Amino acid sequence: MTYSDFEFYNIQVETLVNKMLDSVREKCFSDYVLLLARGGYQVELERSTLSPYVVLSRQDIYLDRTREKFLVNYLNAYATILKEDIPLEYDYKEYDLNIQMMIYAQIWESHQFLKTLIRIGGILTGKPYNWRIQFEELKNGKKRLVHKGKVIKEQIIEPLDTGCPEFAKFIKNIYDSNLRNDFAHSSYYISVKDNVIVSMDSERYSVKKKTDLFDWEHMFVHSALLSYHLLHIINKRRNSFKKDYPNMESVEIEWPSHIEPSKKTSKLLIPKEYEWGIGFIFG
Repeated sequence: MTYSDFEFYNIQVETLVNKMLDSVREKCFSDYVLLLARGGYQVELERSTLSPYVVLSRQDIYLDRTREKFLVNYLNAYATILKEDIPLEYDYKEYDLNIQMMIYAQIWESHQFLKTLIRIGGILTGKPYNWRIQFEELKNGKKRLVHKGKVIKEQIIEPLDTGCPEFAKFIKNIYDSNLRNDFAHSSYYISVKDNVIVSMDSERYSVKKKTDLFDWEHMFVHSALLSYHLLHIINKRRNSFKKDYPNMESVEIEWPSHIEPSKKTSKLLIPKEYEWGIGFIFG
C-alpha cells in the first residue's frame, strides 16, 4: 500500500461514517442524540437508588481507552512508514503483521465498538434505542458468551443490509470471522516470502485458507480506520452539539425508568459547555 492509497482510504472511511451518522440523525433525532451521549446500561446500579440507564458514562469509555490509544499510535507510525517509504526487513514485516492481527482481533471483539454498530443498525431499521446490549445468553439456566461472529452477522450486518446497504457492504468486505478466530487461537502462520497468511486447522493440521497480504492489508487498514473514525466522529459531533444547535436546550428521549416502569419519556438536558471525550487524534 502506498501513502496516497492510505490517504484515500482514510478520507473514504471518514466520509462513509459521516454519511451513516447523518442517516441516523434523519431517521430518529432523539436516538441520534442518545448515540452521541453514549446512552447505555450499568448493571452495578441495579440495586442502588440511581437509574442503571445512563449517559456519558466515563466507566464505559475508559474500558476501551487503552485499545483506542494503542490503535491511534499504531496508525500514526504506519502512516509515517508509508509516507517516508521506509523499506521493511522480512523479520520486521512478519512482526508488524502479527501486531496488525492483534489489533484486528481487538477491534472486532471490542464491546464499545460493537455496541455502537449494533445501536446504529437498530436505529436505522426503526427499532427503539438499545440501552442494554449483552454478549451473554442464558442456556439451560447458565450464562454463556454469545459468539461474536453471530452477533456481528445478526445484529450488525443484517440490520444494516436494510438500513444502510452501502455500510453493510463495506463491513462485509473487511470483516472475516474465520480470520479473526484464527488470530485469536493462533491457528495461522505468515509467509512474507510467499506473500500470504495461512490459516490452519489446529486439529487436522491442514491448511484451511490462504489470504494474500495485499487483501489482508486492505481489510486491516479499513477496519482500523473504521474503529478510529466511528468513535472519534461521534465524540466530535457530541462536543460540537451546542454549537450546531445553539437554541436547543433539551431533547425529548425515550428513557426507561426503573422506578416508574410506565414512564417512558424524559428530557435530556444539553450542557451549555461540554468538551470531554475527544480522545486521541490520528494524523
